[in-house]
Amino acid sequence: MKDMFSQMRNMQKQMKQIQKQLASMRFEAETGGGLVKAIVDGEANVVDIIIDPDILDKESAKALSKLVKKAVQQAQKEAKAAVAQQAQQLAGGLGL
Repeated sequence: MKDMFSQMRNMQKQMKQIQKQLASMRFEAETGGGLVKAIVDGEANVVDIIIDPDILDKESAKALSKLVKKAVQQAQKEAKAAVAQQAQQLAGGLGL
């Protein structure tokens, strides 16, 4: 039982460290052939949206909005996948 509590404490420490690392990581996705980019951190917070200035002459505001939304969703998906992968690795190390 003592060993199990020790493992749980170690797991908590490792999770905090992983969360800190993920928060500093950046995940990027683009749509429209690179015309719109979204960057999120490991906590899926939007860090930046980059829009190619050339798109403003070619696309309507509605189309631009759809591209931005799609880029943000993809970047968030990548961040969540990285979090899940790290958690799986941690759980695997404990034999769970």
